[in-house]
Amino acid sequence: MPAKTDYSRKIKWKTEPYRGERSIGGNFVYSGENLLDKHLFVHRVAPGGFDWGPNASDEKACQLAIALLAPYKGVDYAVEHHHLFAENFVRRELTEDTWEIKRSDFRSPDYVRAIDGRDYPANTAPSPEAMPALEDVDLDTITYAEEIALAEKFDEVLWPSGNRRDNLRRLLAIWNGEEDPSTASVSSSTLYRVPGLSIPSNARSTLVREFDTMGDFAGWICFGRHHDRLNGISKATAKKLTAARPGLVQYFGGEEYIPEHEGREMTLSEATGGESAQQTFRSALADGDDA
Repeated sequence: MPAKTDYSRKIKWKTEPYRGERSIGGNFVYSGENLLDKHLFVHRVAPGGFDWGPNASDEKACQLAIALLAPYKGVDYAVEHHHLFAENFVRRELTEDTWEIKRSDFRSPDYVRAIDGRDYPANTAPSPEAMPALEDVDLDTITYAEEIALAEKFDEVLWPSGNRRDNLRRLLAIWNGEEDPSTASVSSSTLYRVPGLSIPSNARSTLVREFDTMGDFAGWICFGRHHDRLNGISKATAKKLTAARPGLVQYFGGEEYIPEHEGREMTLSEATGGESAQQTFRSALADGDDA
């Protein structure tokens, strides 16, 4: 499941139309009876307000595009496409001093489709490369555009599902030593959540019995060998376990946070062929003690 934002969880969807009015006092845009929020917390392009029509500045047209798109299409879409929507719709379609549109109108493909030959304003959303180190970011005050860029920058080590900003906080906590994923117990639900770990239920049960913590399990997957020697793990499943390595790196916030596999190449059940062999081994020990 894709990561979500706080905005997407809190927004209340409404059906009221948007209305725009240009007057001596300024440009006003309404969502129903309320003034439309500028959505500066999504991406700050023009703090001064909105404008529309062919004479509108790129910045003010873009800010209006963000405010129109975010509630219905989501902040990710608004950040990525607002510059296209600003040109195709805000400047080209909203040409009167007053206008009213239904939200279904601007969601139409006729409005959002890119048109060949048009000069689009630049997308001013920050790139992943332009973002500072995660340690230098205030995750409580950044815009959603900055959140998106940070998530892309640390995509390889960031947990991909749930709330995106919370996942960034989790990653920072791991790096700071405040959270240790390796201590989590191995359970079917935990294994099910690891990205890319698509294995049969009987194999999951085997892993739950075999490993106590996620650190033990991940170390075995990432640094161990011959995974199919574990009783209950077929060669096909072993390949799937190896393929899940990137998902485990995301779970741990980086490969360096995965505990190294202990010097043994095989667990007891690997070495003895399973639970029945373990029982035989224990019986032999007991017989030796009796002797």
